[in-house]
Amino acid sequence: MRAPRWVAWVPVGLLLLVVLEIWLLVQIGHVIGGGWVLVLLLAETFGGALVLRRAGRRAVQAFRQTATVPFGAPVPGQEPGAVGNAVLTGFGGLLLVLPGLISDVLGVLCVLPPTRRLIRAVFVRLVRRRFDAAVRRAGGPQVVVGDVVPGDLVDGEVVDGEVVDDPRELGR
Repeated sequence: MRAPRWVAWVPVGLLLLVVLEIWLLVQIGHVIGGGWVLVLLLAETFGGALVLRRAGRRAVQAFRQTATVPFGAPVPGQEPGAVGNAVLTGFGGLLLVLPGLISDVLGVLCVLPPTRRLIRAVFVRLVRRRFDAAVRRAGGPQVVVGDVVPGDLVDGEVVDGEVVDDPRELGR
């Protein structure tokens, strides 16, 4: 399977981001002084490390709680999206640890709850679209048509049916 075209542009984008970060730091250094820029970078790195440490603990806790329930079932005592929140908060902390003001702004957006919810919703929508497109490319889900049998099925009971690859074959 071939990687998407945009993947080849990721290194170029990262290089441009580094150049932009350095240029912005130099510009701010001219305004407030190099010493204050250094203090600012040390403070944001320290704050990012604290956020990253706290988010890491929460992420591990959320993953452990999620792993104890069946897939798709709600986790008792855990808010919906707790794993996604922990991952985004950790990513925000990582961005805060990196030196640079653009990465700091993006990191703060990942850490603050209102913007974190928005980012999580956009990410979930994007993943859902890509998943649905992959299912469509693979030929879609397989449809099984049959009667609903009331009550519990007993071991050894056979249910007759027909497996159909395309629902349009059913004449619908």
